[in-house]
Amino acid sequence: MNISLEEVEATLLRQKIEPAKVSSILKDLQQVIEENKGDKQPKEKWEYVIVLNDPNGVIKADSVAGWVVQQKENEDAGVILSKLADAARDQNEAATKKKNTLVTMVDIFSGLKGKFLKPKNIRIKTKELTRVLVTK
Repeated sequence: MNISLEEVEATLLRQKIEPAKVSSILKDLQQVIEENKGDKQPKEKWEYVIVLNDPNGVIKADSVAGWVVQQKENEDAGVILSKLADAARDQNEAATKKKNTLVTMVDIFSGLKGKFLKPKNIRIKTKELTRVLVTK
């Protein structure tokens, strides 16, 4: 809800408060508004990274698939895999039932919970393998 200072001033004057006190109150409110404007931090930017699945070790143009991950802008993309592995280890250690342990990358992307990813500053955007098309 937004109330303008003019509305506050009119209400105070209707309540028969001295005009000197009204101007003092408005001056204080204006200072609070100026201070709050400076408190807003810029929104963090995120960038997308594609993690390709290459189980045979040789990428072939006809069988490329991967997952989309998001990380904070300008962070090193090379550490995403280690962050995912750390988050999976944390989830495996916290699990009470050990039958759903995350071992492979397919397990990690399909079963890793957000609460283990948040401290690592990454987000999984696709849980299932997504086909990648190669063009010329």
